Amino acid sequence: MSTTANPLLAEINKGTDLKHAETQDKSAPIIENVPIKKNDHSSLLGEVEKGAQLKHVETQDRSAPVTEGATVKSNNHSALLGEIKSKAQE
Repeated sequence: MSTTANPLLAEINKGTDLKHAETQDKSAPIIENVPIKKNDHSSLLGEVEKGAQLKHVETQDRSAPVTEGATVKSNNHSALLGEIKSKAQE
């Protein structure tokens, strides 16, 4: 299919002129004159190795289901099947 036969394709192939756009690069950090101090990792590691004293706490475990007062009723399945058989024989 030639581009002259379809004016839409001819217009797409011709393209268009774009306006000039100015960009502002804001990717650099804004913080200026911030002093970077040396980290004392040895003292931090010493505190971690020393450990911490924890208090004893009592918890109430509520993860088990509440089943108080729940009962299992009798199953009437055999009576239901008997009723179905008797109706089918009629």
